Amino acid sequence: MENFGLKALVPLLKLEDKELSSTYDHSMTLGADLSSMLYSLGIPRDSQDHRVLDTFQSPWAETSRSEVEPRFFTPESFTNIPGVLQSNVTPPCFNSIQNDQQRVALFQDETLFFLFYKHPGTVIQELTYLELRKRNWRYHKTLKAWLTKDPMMEPIVSADGLSERGSYVFFDPQRWEKCQRDFLLFYNAIM
Repeated sequence: MENFGLKALVPLLKLEDKELSSTYDHSMTLGADLSSMLYSLGIPRDSQDHRVLDTFQSPWAETSRSEVEPRFFTPESFTNIPGVLQSNVTPPCFNSIQNDQQRVALFQDETLFFLFYKHPGTVIQELTYLELRKRNWRYHKTLKAWLTKDPMMEPIVSADGLSERGSYVFFDPQRWEKCQRDFLLFYNAIM
């Protein structure tokens, strides 16, 4: 095992063992000197113009992702496996507004929140928004969170009629839980 480790490499580098040096190619042990390649590039050896060496790329040179990431495809033999991938069971999908509204009405609040946050800008998000509104949840535009009034406490409306202070139940999407707190709610901040 010592013949293939660093201990075996040191005598080759120092040229201490003449028998090993004649057996192995010494230039392959030490590597190649790029300046010796100048002549093959058409630059005379005695020329002081070594700027060509600056154009050699380093393995650590920054490249764009499009140059580094290969393009992948699924081989046809993988897609045509009889009996495995071709099944008669179709996954559930949202395709009919009337049917989807009936299905969405059966979901629990947490499932509706998941669909709302998971599918931004889609019909699914719109349907879950409408169902949450039916259940007295309101979306706060500034906080980007859902809230509803605490059913045990009636909020106090301000004198100007633009806000109310009361106890609200918030759905926190970061912790994925409902939490209750006192809050001053401005009507123009909710949808």
